[in-house]
Order: sequence, then structure tokens, then C-alpha cells
Amino acid sequence: MREFRSTLFVTQRITPKRIKHCSWLLAVVVLIWLVGSLVVAHRLTRRRRAPFAEPAPTVAWGAFESTRLSTRDGQKLGAWYAEGKEEAASVLLLHGNGGRRGNCLDRAQIFAAEGCSVLLITLRAHGDSTGQINDIGLSARHDVVAAVDFLERRRPGRPVVVLGTSMGAAAAIFASGELAHRVSGYILESPYEHLRRAVRNRTETALPPLLDWVAYQGLLLASYVVLPDLDAISPVKSIEGIPPDVPVLILAGGADRKARPQEAKALHRRVKSHGRLILFEKAGHLNFLETDGTRYRRSLIDFVHSLKPGTT
Repeated sequence: MREFRSTLFVTQRITPKRIKHCSWLLAVVVLIWLVGSLVVAHRLTRRRRAPFAEPAPTVAWGAFESTRLSTRDGQKLGAWYAEGKEEAASVLLLHGNGGRRGNCLDRAQIFAAEGCSVLLITLRAHGDSTGQINDIGLSARHDVVAAVDFLERRRPGRPVVVLGTSMGAAAAIFASGELAHRVSGYILESPYEHLRRAVRNRTETALPPLLDWVAYQGLLLASYVVLPDLDAISPVKSIEGIPPDVPVLILAGGADRKARPQEAKALHRRVKSHGRLILFEKAGHLNFLETDGTRYRRSLIDFVHSLKPGTT
């Protein structure tokens, strides 16, 4: 009798009206999830702030001049250039997502001390450069090509080394197929494997379990709307565009949760015949100089000096 009453009670509670009410509630929750994901994805792939001035800094180790570069798709990029020794290489430095060229000054100093000319640019949709869309390095490949064009005009016949950090590393990789042997070597700091993994890393870092998965799925769906080329944003595929006789140095942090060491290893496997991977065990995302400055500096200097005759 007690079991019968319990079953009857449940049956009375699950009415068509209640089912309809729950269905509407679920639909509203899903709609909020989708709209919220779309809003977040849109904000993440658009310029964060209006363009702002980036005056050339005064430093003891070089004389910077400000210049503007034009890309073939119509963007205008802010840049700083400092001339080095006549026989030395030119080094192009590329910042990460949300950054600007000033973030690369400490790296530029290392190369300038070796006599290299250095060019620091602010990628599109950042700093004083034009552009509204930030597709995490894919379109910025045009910025890299424009910068190499500048160096070739300014210092014809001199080798070019490209150093990219995080998103800047991705931009360098995306440009590599077109640039081919115009670049003598690549230094890739904390590169991400592909955009799906980069998004997943950030939701895992920012949110608790389960909620991070829900957020990731929402952002993934929304990304197909705001970034139609989502599947093309994959450095691990594009890195094979680097010619097999062009050396590649990949630097990764053992404690990096944004671009994890296994991602750097996946990239390294694609260029193993002409690439080297250096892991900084205690480093996080782009803090090699702070965690192991001596080894980091030595890695950059040795790479530049190890380039084969005719490419340095």
C-alpha cells in the first residue's frame, strides 16, 4: 500500500504542465548559455581597447626609431627599429595575445648586445596598430610578412631571425610557408598547438571541473560563428611549412598552463630533423627570463651564432 501511494504521488506531480514548464526552463538555460558563449567569444576575438600611442623608448643599449608598416590586406602596424652591426643578423620580435611591442624589449636587448639589428612590431588589433579582428595569429601572418619585407629593404642580404612569443609564435608559424628561405631561423616561445587546445587550457585554468567543460563547449560552438577559420588556426599543422633546412628553436615552460609543454613537444615532433626543444621546468607562460635568465639568454645567443655560414 505504501509503495502504491508513493507511485501515485510521483505520477500526480509529473504533469504535462510541469513537463512543459521544465522544458521552457531548460530552453531558457540553453539559450542563455549559447548567447553568453557567443558574447564571450566575440569579445575574445575583437580588439580589447582603442588604439593608443606607443612612443619609441629611450634605452642605453640602442637608438630606436618609430616607423609604420603596411600589410597587403590594408593594416597599418606600429614598429620600432634599432640598427645593429653591419655583418650581424636582423631579428624580428613578435609579442603575445593582448600585448604590444614593448613586451619584447628585454628580448631585444639580448640580441642588440650581440650586434643584431632588432625590429619590434605591434600586431594587428593591438596597441597603436589598426585592425579589429584578433584571430590569435592567423591574420597576423600578413604582419610578419610585412615586417620581413621591411628588414629586407632596410638591410638587403642580411639574414632574418624571427622570435615569436605565444600568439606571436603562432603568427610566425602561419607566415613560414610563404616566407620560406627568406627567414634564416625561428625561435618560438610558448607556442600553442591549435586554438581548440588553447581555449580548453584557459577554461580549465579559470573554472572548476564540469563548469569548465560546459564553458569550453559553448566557446567552441560560438567560435564557429566569430572565427569561420577555426580549424585553420593550428600551428601544429602549419609548422611543417618551415623548410627542413631552416633551424627552429622551441622554448616551453614546464609549469605553463596556457601553452602546455606537451603542445611544444607536439610541434617539435613536426620539425624534429631541424628543430630543438628546450624545456624550462620551473617556468610558466613566457617568464623564462625571470625563472632562469642565464640559461634563457644563452639559448637565444647560441641559436643566433649556430646558424650555418651564409645564413648569419
